[in-house]
Amino acid sequence: MGSDVDNATRLAQEHYENFPVGSRFLPKALRPHVHRLYAFARVADDLVDEAGDLAALHEWRSATRDALDGRPSIQLLVNLASTVREFALPETLLFRLLDAFERDLAQGRYTDMDDLLSYCRDSADPVGRLMLHLFRRADAVNEHLSDRICTGLQILNHCQDVRSDYLERDRVYLPADRMLHFGVSVDDLAADTTSRGLQRVVAELVDDCAARFAEGFELPRRLGGRSGLEIRAVLQAACVIVDRMRTMNYDVARRRPTIHKADAPELLLRTLLPWKPRL
Repeated sequence: MGSDVDNATRLAQEHYENFPVGSRFLPKALRPHVHRLYAFARVADDLVDEAGDLAALHEWRSATRDALDGRPSIQLLVNLASTVREFALPETLLFRLLDAFERDLAQGRYTDMDDLLSYCRDSADPVGRLMLHLFRRADAVNEHLSDRICTGLQILNHCQDVRSDYLERDRVYLPADRMLHFGVSVDDLAADTTSRGLQRVVAELVDDCAARFAEGFELPRRLGGRSGLEIRAVLQAACVIVDRMRTMNYDVARRRPTIHKADAPELLLRTLLPWKPRL
């Protein structure tokens, strides 16, 4: 494998130990499998965002295929293949993630919401579906709810990173038609202040995310148990970000709302108590 793949694998393994998903809410036996999925995606992400190396991404895809077919491959992927077999994970979901990473190298603008949602269907939704298979709770209703959550999380992340995505990677995930409608130019994304039009575009997207999360709260109720708590924790954290985006009036040029260690006690209470935020 090329040096970019080797370096990305090392980076993923470093982050592997502290992967925030697969928390203590989940049974201990499941956590290594979640970490393997994360490491797989992290390598691809680093190859795209840090190296911008399409050839190395293709190597990663080929190495994944080798591991899944039982041929010699990188140990990280051999471990992942074991997880795929144990939980009967659909291989197509893994390759859809790789398709989305490759799309990031080819496409930096999105014409409308449908265009952005088509990206999320590959970049975000497979993650939730893979988790459902790990929980052995993949059915049509749960997959729909999971897709709502995962797409919302992806779009919310785009809203948080509007400025850095453009300045660092020349990517604009905001739908171009909504930018045009509110009089927002690409140059506005690089400004030190957030224009009123940009605030309105981001507000629309955050409201869309909030609606997805409101529907998604049905998923942890359906799952129950520790897997339900895991998904509920993710949703509660996302709702905190939504609240902070609204409180700062969508001023994405000045601040990036995040979750802090100091939020942990409140998030734990929100997760454990039957409390649903008003979205």
